[in-house]
Amino acid sequence: MSSRAQPFDLDALEFAVVRALLTARLTTPLGRTAVEALAPAGDPAEVAERLAATAALAARLGERNELPLSGAVEVRSWLERFVAGEHALQARDIADLKRVLRTSDRCRRWCGAGAGPLQRFASGAPDLEDLVGELEQLVDDRGEVLDSASLRLGQVRRDIEAAKQAVDVAMAKVLADAEVRRCLQAPEPAWRHGRPVLQVKTDYRQRVRGVLHDRSASGATLFVEPDAVVEAANRLSDAQAAENHEINVVLADAARGLRRHADELTAAVQFVAAADLLQAKARLVANDGYTVPEVLEGGPLRLRGARHPLLLAGANPAPVVPLDIALGDPHHLLVVTGPNTGGKTVVLKTIGLLALMATAGVPIPAAAGAQVPFLRAVRADIGDEQAIAQNLSTFSSHVQRIARCVESAAPDALVLLDELGAGTDPEEGAVLGYAVLEALTKAQVFAVVTTHLGRLKDFAYQHQGAENGSMAFDGETLRPLYRLDLGIPGNSHALDIAARVGMPMAIVDRARALLGTRDRTLDNLIERVQVARRDAEQDRQRTADRSRVVEARESELAERLAAAVKKENWLQEEADGVVERELRRAQAAMHEHLQALASAPGQHGERARALKAVVDGLSKQAALHRRRMAFCHRLKKGDQVFLPRWSRTCPVLKVDKVRELVVVEYGRVRMEVPFEDISWLQPLGDG
Repeated sequence: MSSRAQPFDLDALEFAVVRALLTARLTTPLGRTAVEALAPAGDPAEVAERLAATAALAARLGERNELPLSGAVEVRSWLERFVAGEHALQARDIADLKRVLRTSDRCRRWCGAGAGPLQRFASGAPDLEDLVGELEQLVDDRGEVLDSASLRLGQVRRDIEAAKQAVDVAMAKVLADAEVRRCLQAPEPAWRHGRPVLQVKTDYRQRVRGVLHDRSASGATLFVEPDAVVEAANRLSDAQAAENHEINVVLADAARGLRRHADELTAAVQFVAAADLLQAKARLVANDGYTVPEVLEGGPLRLRGARHPLLLAGANPAPVVPLDIALGDPHHLLVVTGPNTGGKTVVLKTIGLLALMATAGVPIPAAAGAQVPFLRAVRADIGDEQAIAQNLSTFSSHVQRIARCVESAAPDALVLLDELGAGTDPEEGAVLGYAVLEALTKAQVFAVVTTHLGRLKDFAYQHQGAENGSMAFDGETLRPLYRLDLGIPGNSHALDIAARVGMPMAIVDRARALLGTRDRTLDNLIERVQVARRDAEQDRQRTADRSRVVEARESELAERLAAAVKKENWLQEEADGVVERELRRAQAAMHEHLQALASAPGQHGERARALKAVVDGLSKQAALHRRRMAFCHRLKKGDQVFLPRWSRTCPVLKVDKVRELVVVEYGRVRMEVPFEDISWLQPLGDG
C-alpha cells in the first residue's frame, strides 16, 4: 500500500493501545468489530459528530444513565452467510438475532430521547419495533419455538400432550400386572430411541410380550416396549413428527421474511456495535477523566496536561509528568533537544497518538480545552529498527521513513521525527537534517522533531514558524525532569548521564579531558535560562493556584449574595403578605357593619358610605398590591407565574388587563386567576 493510500502511521504510534482501552470498556461482543475498524475519519464534520455524540453520552453516564446494551450477543458469525443463502436458520439463531434487534431498537429510542448529537447518531438506525414483535411470537429467548408461531403448531402440541397421556395410561395398565412387575429390574418406565419401554430382567424376557429396543451394557437388562403401549406410542411419534415438520415450516417462513429485511438486519447489528463503541469512548470521559477535544480544520494544536494512555494503564499507574504544547500560531515546527533519557520519544508518541485519537473521534487524556487540527495525515519516524527484510541499514530505513514523511508534508498533516540526523556522520547528518527542517517549514506542516545535533538547535532562531524546546534536566541531581520547556534549546548532558548510570569515572573523566576547554558560554547560558524558566513556571503555577482559589471564593460569595437577595425579597413579600392578610381580615370585620349603616337615612348613612370607601381602598394603597398590579400588567403569554395559594408555578396562556385576570395552565386545566392571587417572585426552591 502506498504512502498516499495509508496516510496514518498507526502502528508506529501504538494506536493498538487505544483499541485495547476501548475494547476493555465494551459491553457486548458486537462492539469489537467497531473498535477494530476504528481509524481517523476522512471528514472534519464526521469527527465533530463523533466527538459531540461522545460528549453528550458522557454527560448521561455522569448521571448513571447508560445505553441499554445488555443482552446483545454475537450473530455476525452466521448472519452474513444466512443473508447469502449459505446458512440454514435455526430457532437458536432467531432468538439471538431477536435479542440484538431488541437492543438496537431500545438504543435507538434511548438516543432519540437524548440531546441533539445522540439523536443524529441514532438517525440511521432502522425502526424494527414491529419486526421484533413478530419474532417475539416465534421463539423465546432460550431458542424454543413458541405455540404462537403458527396455528397448526399449537394444535399439534396439544395432540402431543394427549398422546403422552395415552401412553402413560397404557403403561400404567401394564404395570398394574403383578406378574409383569416381578420381571422388572426397576419399576419405573424408561424411554429408548423415543419409545416408552420397561426395564426387563434378561431371564424374564419371554414373560413380557413386546418389542425389544435396547439392552444394558452388562446385558442384565432389556428395554422392551410392551405390545399394549405400541399403538399409543405410534400416535405420539406421529404427533412429534408433525411438530418437527411444522417447526421446519415456521423456520423456513421466518428465513424468507428475514432475508427481505437483510439491509435492516445488517444496519441494526452495525448500530449496536457503533453504540457500544460510543459508550466505551464516553466511559473514558466519565470514568477515566479523558477530555473531548475540539477538532477544527485549519485550527491549532494546543494540549495542556497531555499524557500517553499507555502510561495511565494498570491498577497502579506510575506518576506521569503532563505535557503542555502549542503548535499552529505562530510556529508550526518544534525542535526538541535534551538528554537521551529525558523523554523526548515519549513526547513524540504522546503528541502523535493523541492527534490520532482526536482525528478518530476518541477522547484524549489531557486537560479541558484541548484543541487539535483536523489532520489528513500523521507521519512518524520513531525508533531505530532495521529493515532487514529489505536489506537496509538503520540509517537507510530512517531516510526512507523521513522521505515518506516529507512527501506527506502539508498544512493539514502532522510529522514526527525522532533523532533527526542521527545514524551517520554528524556533519552530513546535520546538513541533511537542516534541509529536512527547511522543507517542513516551507510546507507549513505541523511538526515535532527531536535531535542532538547542535546545528539544528540554531534552526528555530533563523526561521519564522519554528520554535525550540528542551527536555528539562536538573543540573544539581543530574536527573531528567521529563518536562517539555518551550522557547530554549537543551543540552545533551551525555557525560553527566553516563556517570550517573554507571560508566566508570575514569572513562568519564578522560572523555571530559578529550572534550577540552571548549567555550561553554552558551551551555551555561542555556542552563541559567532553564533554571530561571523553571522558577518562573513555579511562580506562575502558585499564582494560578491562588487565582483559582480567589475565583472560587468570588463565585461562592456571588451565590451567597444572590441567595440573600432572594431571601430578602421573600421575607419582604411575607411581611407585606401578613400586613395584607390582617388588613383584609379587618376589612371583612368592618364591612358587615358598615354595609348596614350605609343604608341608614341622612347624615349617618353618608358618613358610613364614606368610611366604607376608605376601608375598601386601604388594600389597594399597600406596597404589595402596587407591586403585584405592576407585575401582572406586564405579563404576556408564555411567562411563568407563581400561585402562592396552590404553591404551584404555572405558564400564562392569556392576560385580561381590564378584568385583572390571568388565564394559566394548571396541570391540564385552564384556570382564571385574579391578579390578587399571583406573586411576582418564584419560590426559593425553584432557583
